[in-house]
Amino acid sequence: MANEMMVTVVGWAASTPREVVGDGVPFTSFRVATTPRWFDSRQGAWTDGRTEWFTAKAFRDVALNVAASVHKGDPVVVHGKLRTEEWIGENGPRTGLTVEVAAVGHDLTRGRSVFTRRTYTSGAAGATTEGATGTEDAGPPEDDELGLSRTEDGTGEVDPWEVPAAQDEARTSEDAVALTP
Repeated sequence: MANEMMVTVVGWAASTPREVVGDGVPFTSFRVATTPRWFDSRQGAWTDGRTEWFTAKAFRDVALNVAASVHKGDPVVVHGKLRTEEWIGENGPRTGLTVEVAAVGHDLTRGRSVFTRRTYTSGAAGATTEGATGTEDAGPPEDDELGLSRTEDGTGEVDPWEVPAAQDEARTSEDAVALTP
């Protein structure tokens, strides 16, 4: 991984992810658009800059998760290796920017998202469940996976993996309005 250009793009899913499973490795791609925006004090209004377009490409399990989670118009954060792709189009040679996805998610500064942990069950190869009723939840990662301890450290701090029942309840739309700045 030496000398690879890693980028993080904050923008919008400009297309619906195309899922291709085929005979080989699962693959998904979608377009991402990002437009810088700033307040122009001379004009007293917000101004949009030039929109940059990227193709986000995901492989294997990430591809399946992206295809099930990202929809056209969703605000997204995409992190990965920046690549330049060249091809011959109808109007001659073309060049485009591609981000080979290492991580992708919804931009929570623009809204809410509900996470469903993908769990794997023993049995047939490739069998998965999507956290539906009656399936096993993988739970939080084990201590050694994160290099953290999930127990009290003697200072009286609450275990960050344990959520008190009162805080675990879903918020209502009134709560959302009250929390909106």
